[in-house]
Amino acid sequence: MEARDTPNSVLPTASNEIMSLLAAFRMMAATKSPDKEGDNLGAVATRDDCIVAAMSSAKKIESRVVEIIREIGEVVVNTEGTTTDIRGDSVFEYFCEKSILSLLVDIAKEKKQNDSKLTESSCHGVVWSPLVKAQCFQTTSLLLSNVQNNSAVYYVLSNNYINELITCMLPFGQWTDSALSKIMPEYVDLLQNITIQLTRDPHLFPFLTMEDPKTGSTKFPLFSAALELATTSFAQSDSVVYETCLAVVVNLMKNDSAAIQNWIISASVTQKQLAEHLCVRILDRYYRVCDLCTGPVVDFVRSNAIFSQLKGLNDHMGVIQDVFWSGVRGLDVRLCEALLQRVVTILLKNLLPPRNDSQFFDVGVADSDVIPQREARAQVSSLFLAHLFSNLTYRPFQRMLAVAVLHPVSTPLWLSSKSVNFSEDEYVFMPALSDIVNGEEARKEVCPNRFRTELINSLKGDYGDWRFISSACLLQTLLNADSIEIESLAVLNILPEFDGGIYHSSPLEDALSTFLHREHMPSRIAARALECAGYLGIQMVHFAVRICNRDLSLVEKLDFVLKHSKVWESIKQAQIEFCSEATKFTENTGVSDIFLDLIEAAIRKRYPASSTDSKSVVFSCSLSHRGYTEELTDSEVLVRRSRDFAMNDVETARFFINLALHYRALCKAIDHKLRMTLQIDKKHGKLDLVDEADFLTRTIGGLSEKPAAGVEVDLTGRMTFRFNLASSPGKASLKTKTKKSMGSSLILVLDPTDVFVVKQNTGRMEENRSTLICGISLRSVVAAASDGDWLHVAVRHPDVDLLIKNGNMALEFENSGASLVVKQYLDRSREVLRQELLGKVSELLPTGM
Repeated sequence: MEARDTPNSVLPTASNEIMSLLAAFRMMAATKSPDKEGDNLGAVATRDDCIVAAMSSAKKIESRVVEIIREIGEVVVNTEGTTTDIRGDSVFEYFCEKSILSLLVDIAKEKKQNDSKLTESSCHGVVWSPLVKAQCFQTTSLLLSNVQNNSAVYYVLSNNYINELITCMLPFGQWTDSALSKIMPEYVDLLQNITIQLTRDPHLFPFLTMEDPKTGSTKFPLFSAALELATTSFAQSDSVVYETCLAVVVNLMKNDSAAIQNWIISASVTQKQLAEHLCVRILDRYYRVCDLCTGPVVDFVRSNAIFSQLKGLNDHMGVIQDVFWSGVRGLDVRLCEALLQRVVTILLKNLLPPRNDSQFFDVGVADSDVIPQREARAQVSSLFLAHLFSNLTYRPFQRMLAVAVLHPVSTPLWLSSKSVNFSEDEYVFMPALSDIVNGEEARKEVCPNRFRTELINSLKGDYGDWRFISSACLLQTLLNADSIEIESLAVLNILPEFDGGIYHSSPLEDALSTFLHREHMPSRIAARALECAGYLGIQMVHFAVRICNRDLSLVEKLDFVLKHSKVWESIKQAQIEFCSEATKFTENTGVSDIFLDLIEAAIRKRYPASSTDSKSVVFSCSLSHRGYTEELTDSEVLVRRSRDFAMNDVETARFFINLALHYRALCKAIDHKLRMTLQIDKKHGKLDLVDEADFLTRTIGGLSEKPAAGVEVDLTGRMTFRFNLASSPGKASLKTKTKKSMGSSLILVLDPTDVFVVKQNTGRMEENRSTLICGISLRSVVAAASDGDWLHVAVRHPDVDLLIKNGNMALEFENSGASLVVKQYLDRSREVLRQELLGKVSELLPTGM
């Protein structure tokens, strides 16, 4: 029945109900319109009983239609059969004969026209629903993912069914946000399944292309739709949708099909759109991190947000890396130029002070510091440049970036106040940087590299320890980059030179030496900066030995470099100063009693135990991890999660002890590990030194492989005392002697360095063999107090059944005399061990070389 052009008020009641149902479908439609309530721009619909009832009816119809479409897919795919392949019987024939796939495409394509009138012929408005459209995409995706027969594949892809299904969503701006949230998961799943089919059989590519009637060019809707969707704000707010779209794009670019490769190569506009999008995403994260970094230097919430952003940056860099190595001819060069123009230009400009005559502030160390925007941007720029070096291993880009950052000569294009307009046929920075490398600066205007100057100033410590860390991180990622060989570093003039047997230090070596000779106030940031400086200095020594052109052996070259290197002298001097400052606290009344404990704690934290292939235990520390932020997602470099410790005498002593141990390890690495590294690896530039704790370090730090509980112990020649274990350890028994609640009889073994609790083996008493229950280092004993028959021992040790509870051992001996003897022997053993270890501190922390 056709509705007449009359007002709704004069229509019969049945027509009014139909009109209300149609209005409900219009409100449920996926497209944007001004007649819908909510956030989608429009007038508020009349809320009366009729509309409410119509909405309920429309929801029921929508649910039923969705269920029918879902069941169609399940029947055709034969989900209840033994396989999940498309049926080959009359069911699929009927599906094809009735053009049900075409019907699904038409439903997905159906859109409500904003200017259409409500008529009875529009009762099919249920197809405007986003849930119905989403189910059409899901059913089609189900067909594609389970199709195996070639004839079935050709049918599903024929007549542009799939292409029309893909393009019907374009442009994505026509859909409401709520509709996109319902449709997009099924839509991107469809794109993914099509990509999988195309990867399996690239010959299907012609089925997925369309001719543009206006231009006559060939369109590839799968690629174009995935890329366009990735650039939408909706996709970028949904990580699953966004990553799936980019995965589709990258997988299509990696397809070896000549037809697909030729289409992507010829699609210069699409390449430009992809390169532009990848650059914009980096800049979006950059500005977000800059905004988060601006403000108080200590903020737990902002630090966590920065961590999330840096982690996302790493993932995004992985996508760019895939695009670089996708094999599409010309795309790598286009992306390289785009990164230089769009991203690197911004990062480099923000390394500079706001004006030529101004300087950065020394901030970021004290907890009360507030980071200004300019300082924040400079710090974040260094970190983002480090990410580019670390994650993008495309050789031409790494080399161009290294020239832009560190070559003595630069192009004034970087400092141009006018932004360079990106054009698909205009390559500006790559030719300019190539001319600089090839010594053809005269062809174009050049200028001194101010970015190099600012980086060197940061490494000198002119802008403080906070800025030094990110600058050192940037330099270390450059030195560790696979594509930056010795020859490239020589072009950058950052390595020492050997002229007639004379050692000429480089500007970077001079900068590091200056930083190490500065006075540093004890703080967590200063400790981290000095660790970075030490390891970076060892890297510079390593490279200096490798480029030494003197006719000497590798070991002789090392000796020659160590004799003349300013960095090495600065590292040795720093070790002496840190050791001297640390040992001063042995005479400090507030620290001397716990000085050994501080050293032990520092050693234990620095040298964790690890098992080797031979099942032995090794205590080692990776110097590269201690002196280099390998995990570039560490937000502590920008904003700290917690406040630093208040610098009292104890914390100051801990500061110098940690640095003394670190620089001792660096000097030891030069003497042992670096010589071995140079002999084994003559070409590789990376330096990954591992410092194993020597005998002296293990002795003072109490690092030893303890016998495991349950092993047999020989008591011959050892000092032993029998005791009984109380039922409630940690609580003294103040009762007079009555019937005592005691456990089984145990034996306390006191060794010069350890305390053991053992239980004598029944039937083997004559062999003096016992079973170990618990072993405690004598250094872990805090104090002991006797109380009649009882001896209470405070220890730093995890709980052990009834033996140790909350760091307390309660032991009951035969009488008070035995308890007192054990206490005296225990105190004397602890004091003897303490004096012995104090005598070895001067060897561990030498104050002279």
